[in-house]
Amino acid sequence: MSPELVEKIKKYYTHDDPSHDWSHILRVSNLCERFARELGADLKVLIPAAYLHDIINIPKNSKHRHKASELASKKSVEILGESEFSSEEITKIGTIVLEHSYSANISPSSIESAILQDADKLDGMGAIGVMRWATVGCRMKASYYDLEDPWAENRELDDKSYSLDHFKTKLLKLYDRLNTAPAKIEGQRRLDFYQSFLAQLETEIVRDNFSSSTSNS
Repeated sequence: MSPELVEKIKKYYTHDDPSHDWSHILRVSNLCERFARELGADLKVLIPAAYLHDIINIPKNSKHRHKASELASKKSVEILGESEFSSEEITKIGTIVLEHSYSANISPSSIESAILQDADKLDGMGAIGVMRWATVGCRMKASYYDLEDPWAENRELDDKSYSLDHFKTKLLKLYDRLNTAPAKIEGQRRLDFYQSFLAQLETEIVRDNFSSSTSNS
């Protein structure tokens, strides 16, 4: 990719969402390159797709969130229309972008698509995953956890109201959705970190038992 094209794409990531900013793109691209070299994928289409995959950023709590990858794919094709890529390459990049989304839940049609799906999921795991988790929860104005039932033992999960619920609704499921062997190796390492984080969190959480204790007195 030409430096001019990279700079053009980079401008789309100057918004106020650190969970989907340029640093996210660089981390995902780095994982894509690493896995592509192990699996023999085509970096010429994979890396542009990694740069473009979140070019349309729709908030997590928006009812239109599921359309993000479709819109990003169309915008990617538009941006690449006057670039060094052939029409065949542009079509493939657009497809990889379209298929990357967790919420869209599309089976990958190529090794490049499988790798981008994996890299994007992995950036939602581990230490960076915890930072992104907290950021998204705050942007959605969610509480960290339910004071009376933090681990949703006797209530329905509600990750729009309680950030901690998001581990059960999505984050702990990411590993099982990984496609490739190298991603699963890295994913296990990050999943182990999640389990350690949650174990530590359990020792720090204080429940609100005041109302129940006073009502029984």
